[in-house]
Amino acid sequence: MSIPILDQLTELGEHEETIIVIQGQAFLVTRATEDDIERIGRGYFCMD
Repeated sequence: MSIPILDQLTELGEHEETIIVIQGQAFLVTRATEDDIERIGRGYFCMD
């Protein structure tokens, strides 16, 4: 699977943020911590 922004996302450092626009909607993206995953409680999607 090829995702055009994958390199940009994987290069995000701890506490760094970026904005991704998908179909005209802006999303604030940051690298999730284990605490974030547990707090949100919706699981996560792993792309290996």
